[in-house]
Amino acid sequence: MKKLTHLLFSCFVFLSVSSLMAQDNAHLALDIANAQEKNRAQLMTYSWQRSSKAFMNEEEKVHTLVKVWFNTEGKMESSVLSSQSSAKQARGVRGRAQQNAGEDMLALIEHSINMSIKYVYLSKGNWIDLVDLAEVKVDGGVVKIDAKDLLVKGDEVHYIIDDGTKLFKSIKVSSPADENSFTSSIDFKTMSDGTNHPGHTEIMIPSESLKIIVENIDYIKQQ
Repeated sequence: MKKLTHLLFSCFVFLSVSSLMAQDNAHLALDIANAQEKNRAQLMTYSWQRSSKAFMNEEEKVHTLVKVWFNTEGKMESSVLSSQSSAKQARGVRGRAQQNAGEDMLALIEHSINMSIKYVYLSKGNWIDLVDLAEVKVDGGVVKIDAKDLLVKGDEVHYIIDDGTKLFKSIKVSSPADENSFTSSIDFKTMSDGTNHPGHTEIMIPSESLKIIVENIDYIKQQ
């Protein structure tokens, strides 16, 4: 009888602790989602420039500079300001093939950046699902969230979030997205008004021996 009572008590304690942890995680998810939503609203008042350099086998191939902003619907838009290639332009058929290859690389770069950005701008529902299923640790003033299968099956994501502001410090992603799996590492910066934004990003696409370095700079308040 004593053993049964002890077993029932242990089960009760376990269920109570599990319930409290689930409630804490739910509150944490909402706090993060609300902080990120507020931050995104602040970021939407800015335009900025995004510098992207692509390296193949450590040799720089392409450098693009684009203007980035959010439209009135909250979607990110961009406009190319400049694009430079290290390849010498050939003529004729070879030149056209070279141009097509360059356009394919630019498309791959843009696609990879956009795929990486999706892990930054999550919906409130994404945050609730994420924190509910992920491994969550709060330690040393930061929240560490490690999860799998967040946006696509087989991906892995590691968030480090400031426990006070609930804003990003860094994000690391490994994803089998489409035909070109990639890894990305994003470090965040905070402006003087408290707006949090991706600063430096490194994206690796092993199948193409491609490394992409992204810098977001020159943030300007939109009129």
